[in-house]
Amino acid sequence: MAARGDQTREHLLDVAEQLFGRVGVSNVSMRQIRLAAGQGNAAAVQYHFGDRDGIVRAISERHRTKLLALQTALAASIDGDAPRRLDRLVDALIRPNAIYITLGPSERAWIKILAELLSDPRISMETITKESDDQSVGIGTEIHDDLATRMPADLAAERIWAVSQATVHICANRAKIRDDPESTRALTPDDAFAQNLVDMALGALTAPVTPVVPGHDGHAASTGG
Repeated sequence: MAARGDQTREHLLDVAEQLFGRVGVSNVSMRQIRLAAGQGNAAAVQYHFGDRDGIVRAISERHRTKLLALQTALAASIDGDAPRRLDRLVDALIRPNAIYITLGPSERAWIKILAELLSDPRISMETITKESDDQSVGIGTEIHDDLATRMPADLAAERIWAVSQATVHICANRAKIRDDPESTRALTPDDAFAQNLVDMALGALTAPVTPVVPGHDGHAASTGG
């Protein structure tokens, strides 16, 4: 009975994951998941997950370990650096998602879901930090400390948040193209895509900071020409 229950739970997760990735978490009901899974028990989804947030948490846990393993392998290559170089820290932060979408439809579905979750205007940096593993938080902190020597600390934090969110969305868009049988958009090779994503992230994080002064209309106006 326990084994059958585990199989049902995993099948429901498989179905929910693909539905969420294809049409969006907010557009999928518990009933749709149950019917798509061919589950006759009307209370099956609630029994295993409680509610839709419970399903999302379960999907997140399913992928957390695999993503962490990718990042750990990248981070291990820079453990001997003292201090650890910014470009290699950014690589360890950004590249895992680019690799992840090459591994299969389940992994691509999660990156699409993650992009949607990060778009929620109610989500805060504190929430992201709380839900992230210690390794990712540590790498992000090292990047922030490096950037804070070049710009105000609050601006450094804003850049990390913006770049992290943007790169997840770029990966999610690539995942959508790969999963769309009707797509005719040409894609760069996976290795080239990942490296270019890291290069763009590093460039955005370290872009020159242009001083601003109050404009005549009360808004900030650039001092640049």
